[in-house]
Amino acid sequence: MTRLRLFLCCAFGYISMVGWTRAPQGAPVSSMAGKVNLVQSTTRGIDLSGGGFKNHILEAATMATIPTQTHPLLSVPFNAATDFTVLASHCENFAETLIESDDPALRLALCGRLAACLALLRPTLNDPIPPHLIESLTTDTLPASSPCFDPGSELLCDYSLTLAQLLTGQALLPTMEQTLTGLLCELVWCFAAELKAPRWIRTADGVKFIDEVTA
Repeated sequence: MTRLRLFLCCAFGYISMVGWTRAPQGAPVSSMAGKVNLVQSTTRGIDLSGGGFKNHILEAATMATIPTQTHPLLSVPFNAATDFTVLASHCENFAETLIESDDPALRLALCGRLAACLALLRPTLNDPIPPHLIESLTTDTLPASSPCFDPGSELLCDYSLTLAQLLTGQALLPTMEQTLTGLLCELVWCFAAELKAPRWIRTADGVKFIDEVTA
C-alpha cells in the first residue's frame, strides 16, 4: 500500500495537511486528531479559480451534455445546490457505468459528467453538514473500520478528479486508459463511501459525534 501511496503522490502533486472534512458545525477537536478517520483528511491543493484546469473541467461538463448518447445517466441533473450525498451517489453511478461500458463515446461523456460532479464536490468538502442531512448520517451502531488505504475524502477527490481530467483528454494508449479507468472507479467508490458514511451515533447518553465515541 505504501508503494501505491507513493505512486499517487508523485503522479498527482505535493501533499499538504488539513483538518476536518465535512465535520459537523461546532464539532470538538478529537484527541485522535493526528489519526486518519472518517472525518479527517489529507489533501493536495488544486486551483479551481482559473487557468487551464478550470477550462478543462468546463469543457468536460459541456462534452457530457452533448446528446450523442441516450443513456439516462447523461441527463441526470445536478448543480452546486445539489446535496453532497446525492452528488456522491451520482459519482458512484457514473463510475459503475463507465467501467462496464465498451462504447468510447459513452465512456467519454460519462467521464466528463464525473469530472463535473467531482469539481462541484471538491470546494465543499470542509463545509458544515446541512441540518437536513444530519438524520441520514446518524447511525445506531459504529461503522466498520476504515480500510488500510484511507487518505481522506479531499485527497480521494483530488485523485479522482485528476484521473477523470486525464481520461477526458483521450491522449492515452488503450491499455493505459483501461488501467487508469479501473483506478479511477475504485477511488471514486472509496470517496463516495466516505462522504456518505455516518458522522453521528445514537448512544444511551444521546446522539454523539462518532469520533468522540471511538477516541
